[in-house]
Amino acid sequence: PNRLSLADTAQLRFNGIEVRTAGAAINWTSAEDDYLRSRNLSLTNPALVQTPEAQGYIRDLAGRRLKAALERALASRPEGVRPARVVVTLVKVDIPSAAQRILIGGSPTVRANIEIVDARTGAVLSTYSGDQGVQAAGQGVLGVVVDGALTAGGMDDLFDRAANDFARRFKRWLTPEA
Repeated sequence: PNRLSLADTAQLRFNGIEVRTAGAAINWTSAEDDYLRSRNLSLTNPALVQTPEAQGYIRDLAGRRLKAALERALASRPEGVRPARVVVTLVKVDIPSAAQRILIGGSPTVRANIEIVDARTGAVLSTYSGDQGVQAAGQGVLGVVVDGALTAGGMDDLFDRAANDFARRFKRWLTPEA
């Protein structure tokens, strides 16, 4: 639960979101493929995405996309007067590939912990942890084909589905409906 009262929470003015990705377990085949394509490397050699450079690319991409989802979710929130920062520690990203979803299934998942930190003192005001964003994705051959058409049309992305769900859950925790 949020350790801050509703009144204290309403006084918060978020002046920054920091996403820490070190140590996160990331399974995101499409990001690996994007990295390989950006470097004109073979898509068939899995060792190429295990390099520190590749892992850094994937972690940075996950961090930037999760930060953007949180910024969108918090943009409509009224700002208070107490400056605070949101410090996010990414724990796990699991974005199942099309092949995985055809063979065994799986849903896009983003798990992270968030600390709300007083910007002046650095004190942790409250902690949001143990939750994850999960959204359905097409399962089986037909589901994967339909999902592929939706994502190719720019409607959304499997990572964004899970990150946006996580961000919405955080916002609801932060400002529950009265």
